[in-house]
Amino acid sequence: MTEQFPNPESRITLDMADVDPLGMPRIKLDWVYSRADWDSFERTAAAVGDALGASGQGRLCWPVERKDYVAICNASRHHMGTTRMHADPRQGVVDADCRVHDIANLYVAGSSVFPTSGIANPTLTLLALAIRLADHLKLEMGAAR
Repeated sequence: MTEQFPNPESRITLDMADVDPLGMPRIKLDWVYSRADWDSFERTAAAVGDALGASGQGRLCWPVERKDYVAICNASRHHMGTTRMHADPRQGVVDADCRVHDIANLYVAGSSVFPTSGIANPTLTLLALAIRLADHLKLEMGAAR
């Protein structure tokens, strides 16, 4: 399995030239594979190929060129990291409790807090994080009473 590394060239912005019927700008997604992403993918593919060959189960043939990979990669797009979790507010948006740094009553519950994204479906991890946040908020609300 591979994961994409944080990449400042990959981002979500508002496209002021493309608006919805209410005149609100639509989201523009710029998704870029970095050299580190390609290296990780190729190492993983080589390891899978080696394991298949060593076990006598088969071999891995990957005829897809890099330039074509993103176009056919439709089963593993889990865009994450826009509100990255980190203890340091200079490196992330939320802390370990999913609270936005320096804002007392604003939390983010979603896969956007994941610092990196793996190829596997993130739903179970997201649910665990949401339950942890709910437990934290229950404690906070109880302490506020």
